Amino acid sequence: MKLSPPRLLMCVPMATLVLLGACGSEPEPAAAAPVAPAPTKPTVAAAPKDETANFARAVGDGKPGAAVNIRYEFSGKPTLGVPTELDVAFIPSAGVDSMEAKLSGMDGITLAGNLIASFSAVEAGKAYRHKISVLPDRTGVFYITASVNTQIAGSALNRTFSIPFVVGQPPVQQKPAPATDDKGEPVKSMPAEESTGPKK
Repeated sequence: MKLSPPRLLMCVPMATLVLLGACGSEPEPAAAAPVAPAPTKPTVAAAPKDETANFARAVGDGKPGAAVNIRYEFSGKPTLGVPTELDVAFIPSAGVDSMEAKLSGMDGITLAGNLIASFSAVEAGKAYRHKISVLPDRTGVFYITASVNTQIAGSALNRTFSIPFVVGQPPVQQKPAPATDDKGEPVKSMPAEESTGPKK
């Protein structure tokens, strides 16, 4: 069938509208694939803060193989006639089952509180703390002795530690005055000379 030019001109816009309508229609969206949840990272527990990290270290007796370390801290500067709290931390090494410590002082200081600290079923590296009171009776350089007995697989191992501290300003030891002659002049010591010649 032949279309006349006027009818042909009418069909062109209609065909164009049909095509445009087909292009404008959007395809149905495909079913969205389920999104897998992001894997959760395992939460790592923060290591507990070491409250004894700034403590001073007690001086050991020099014997090898100490099964425990001792750290200590005074609540303030030890002062004559004023009781001061001493915080002692006993830190066992691997293999220690239990430990007992005895604290003792020296002339010039008075210790108060429980001077025996006992710990059972201890964990390696954990600080076991014990507090006593220290009362200096005079100025000077002092130390507190900590004798620690540890039990390792049924065997006992004892070590002694010293906790030193200073009270006040200890007097400075002065050098002895040089010897003087009758005129008050200092006597100069001359080196001895060895003589091999005959005595006269």
